[in-house]
Amino acid sequence: MKQRLSPTDFPRLTELRRDAGEPDPYYFDIEHNSAVQAKHVREIESDLQRLDDAAWDVLKTDLIPLVKKRHPQRGWQHLLNKLNEAKGYNYLVGIGCSDVEFIPRASTQTPDLKGRLGSRKVLCEVKTISPSDDEFGCRSGGSVRSIETQLSAEFFNKLRSTLEDAREQMLAYCPDTETKRVGYVVVNYDDILHEYALRYSAQLKAFVEGEPVPGLDIEFDIKPPYYWQECISCD
Repeated sequence: MKQRLSPTDFPRLTELRRDAGEPDPYYFDIEHNSAVQAKHVREIESDLQRLDDAAWDVLKTDLIPLVKKRHPQRGWQHLLNKLNEAKGYNYLVGIGCSDVEFIPRASTQTPDLKGRLGSRKVLCEVKTISPSDDEFGCRSGGSVRSIETQLSAEFFNKLRSTLEDAREQMLAYCPDTETKRVGYVVVNYDDILHEYALRYSAQLKAFVEGEPVPGLDIEFDIKPPYYWQECISCD
């Protein structure tokens, strides 16, 4: 079922589309989205609305070149990953940080965000764990596949490597040992319904309790169980 949505309800995504000079439909074809896309678009617009104007201007500048970069298998994954940085901004504001802002890209590696928590400097790098290539292949081809209830060693190796990269980016930007460093990880499982999200969360909790990346606070952003089920049943 297509969801007839009004662009006026999505001012920042509409602004992004306009400023990118994108007249043709793409992932955020607000007027003709499927139920799943419509729910996702509402969530993204909500995240963007919570940014102050200065933060939105900085993020939008980075988003514009990604609007037309559609991967043949993974679609607009690069665009979606960049949009996830708004979640990191909102997380820092939510824990009480002040002076939260996106860090302009430099020739050297930089983290995504900075702020202050009381007198302490805070840095944040937002990372996205996406479904596997095999999963994307199954989804695009409509193949039947089984979902494992145990996250694989490959998943945790990828996660640890991603977090280590995040820590190194922040250390390179500011080696001060008093700085709070946050790795904010948006996790998208192969399990499209997130049927096993609670089991996976327990496994991720055990992973974090093992202090896999010293000096890094790890925060996960994960959809609840069956988050997309109602939408999929309507499509």
